[in-house]
Amino acid sequence: MKKLFALVIALCMLAGILAGCGPKTQPAADTNAPAAEAPAESAAPEAETPADSGTGDRTADYTAGEDAPTYVMVSKTLSDPIFIDMYVGFREFCTSIGANCMYRGTEEPTAEKEIEVITQLIAQGVKGIAVIAADFDALEPILSQAINQGITVITFDSAANPASRQVHVEQASIDLVGRMQMQSALAICGGAGAEGTIGILSAQPESQLHADWCKAMLKEAEEHTDDYKNITILPIAYGDDLPDKSTTEAQAMLQNYPDIDVIISPTTVGILSAAKVIQDMDSACKVTGVGLPSEMSPYIDNGICYDFYLWNPYDQGYLAAAAVNSIATGESTGAVGDTVTAGRLGSFTVEEYYDGGTQVLLGDPIRFSSENINDYKDLF
Repeated sequence: MKKLFALVIALCMLAGILAGCGPKTQPAADTNAPAAEAPAESAAPEAETPADSGTGDRTADYTAGEDAPTYVMVSKTLSDPIFIDMYVGFREFCTSIGANCMYRGTEEPTAEKEIEVITQLIAQGVKGIAVIAADFDALEPILSQAINQGITVITFDSAANPASRQVHVEQASIDLVGRMQMQSALAICGGAGAEGTIGILSAQPESQLHADWCKAMLKEAEEHTDDYKNITILPIAYGDDLPDKSTTEAQAMLQNYPDIDVIISPTTVGILSAAKVIQDMDSACKVTGVGLPSEMSPYIDNGICYDFYLWNPYDQGYLAAAAVNSIATGESTGAVGDTVTAGRLGSFTVEEYYDGGTQVLLGDPIRFSSENINDYKDLF
């Protein structure tokens, strides 16, 4: 009886794994490049949002077998829902090639916490890791250690320095995304030559991606002085990609500058927090930045959010997994001119990156507004 009972339990567990781990379908968003001055709306994607693993847990591990390679997505924070969307895409690619995969991270977006996670993964002997870096330079020792021990290391979303990675997967042109956000803020103020006050609520200052976006925003204003001559741009505030701190910073911005016209937040956590604060304080301020259609749809509808930008997060995670696999299997070394084969997304050529390393570029950003939000709000 004991043996029979054990056999029944084992069969149930196996059935649950097989039921929950099939490959999923991703939305194929149209990412046609928007115009520099007035970005065009993107057409609605035709595919459906990927389902979860079958267990109801979109962050669930996938196990292909003991002999299969294990690829891990390491997030700088587990509190941002966009990173979970990325993992769904990451897992889709891994299931399509029969690789194990895991999602790991911490609640605090700090290099120290991320180092702890990566140290554990090195000890486990995983085959490859795709890291959303909390700090551009601080991860170099631990990521170099991983590479030296034969573990493939790529970064995506937010890069670590070139010595810390074998390639970086960039979601969209940093300069373009930054400039588009500042252009939207100017439009909210009334357009070229209008008077207005613009605030910026970023993530943590150590995040290279957000620092570069903010730099591109300021560069846009500096290079078009006539357009922004009557615009006041406030000092950058940092919400650290945490809901509570982002809320506090947004509240302080509205209290200290009651006539502020717009808050740019290049982070999904920050833009949602700012929109909620504006609503709660009954402010006339508007928001733009980087956000998720599922979260920002109500604020597009009530007029608090003018527009915002993003890319397909499922495709971003999918491409990150493909890049890990490409280097781990020897298809690519991460050098300029190499090819990364990415399943349903096709092939990508490795290019030079502005920081001296290399990149694989996913594509152009999508602009979301009242004209297309309903096409996307149920997707991601």
